[in-house]
Amino acid sequence: MNDRNGLYLPGVPGSQASRPADSGIILPARPARTRRAVLGSALGLLGVAATGCSRPAHTFDPATETLPPDADAATPLATNEPPQTLATTAADFFGKGFVPEQRAAFGLDRAQILPSDNPHFPRMVRVSLSTDTINTENSVYHDGDTYGGTQLFLAREDEPTEELYLRYYLRFPEKFDFNKGGKLPGFFGVLYKPASKERTNNYQDGYASRFAWRKGSEGLIYSNTARPDNPITMVGKKKWTWELGKWICVEHGVRMSSDKFSQELLTVWINNQEVHKEHRYNPRISDRLRIGGIMFSVVYGGGDRSFAPKTDTSIDLAGFAIGAQRVGPLPDPPD
Repeated sequence: MNDRNGLYLPGVPGSQASRPADSGIILPARPARTRRAVLGSALGLLGVAATGCSRPAHTFDPATETLPPDADAATPLATNEPPQTLATTAADFFGKGFVPEQRAAFGLDRAQILPSDNPHFPRMVRVSLSTDTINTENSVYHDGDTYGGTQLFLAREDEPTEELYLRYYLRFPEKFDFNKGGKLPGFFGVLYKPASKERTNNYQDGYASRFAWRKGSEGLIYSNTARPDNPITMVGKKKWTWELGKWICVEHGVRMSSDKFSQELLTVWINNQEVHKEHRYNPRISDRLRIGGIMFSVVYGGGDRSFAPKTDTSIDLAGFAIGAQRVGPLPDPPD
């Protein structure tokens, strides 16, 4: 018989060869029979041919064509637990070395923790960017209105420092709409008294230098400071563009002038290639300014609703690490 499994049984009513060349025998026409009867006949012959063999572990009604269960298949456990987000698992996701803070945080429930499809890291965070969510200027470090997204300050467990390097991975979806621009994670600074180990509680006395995008996928570092002479600086313009649909390794290093360092330094690496380096970057308004940690900022923004995305979208991020020297990309996993 030639049923859905391709089985051919000579002499069985209703069967036929899978190819004309399979047999030179032309079977005489037989009266039509019901599908149940045909399947039953075929299974009866198979049972006779299998005499002496053990009885199959599972049986099924051939009329239903329902396959028996797979004994090796794992049954997923039913769960009613909500998906993990940065609202509850930020400390666990970023790991040792970081202290999540509540000040000026927003949208943590829109940052979902998911299994990663990249062998370099087991988990990623997917930040949802919606068309209609607006975070007002007063809540987001005075950058102007910000549309959707997520923001979280991650202070270093160690004291603030004058030199720090950051590495993480990000991925824009294939049809990401860059529109007029938005911001990505980078550094934030604080005013710090080393003798008393006192940090300011007002981040607006510090600074921020974050990766960003502009229209047409242009990449840059967006820096805003408390300096009245240079409150906003666009660093590294037209040095690289953001690819879509691929994981990108981004690195950012900042060194401030001090008794230890005679010259400032800002460096950017994209996929292990140095794309920008300069010695004129000086965000300090005081010699007390230090790098306090990571500003996890994933937002559209710029001052008015025209920066909002045209459709709901998202950005994936993973593999965060900081160091006193350049961190570098993650090593390739073993085969």
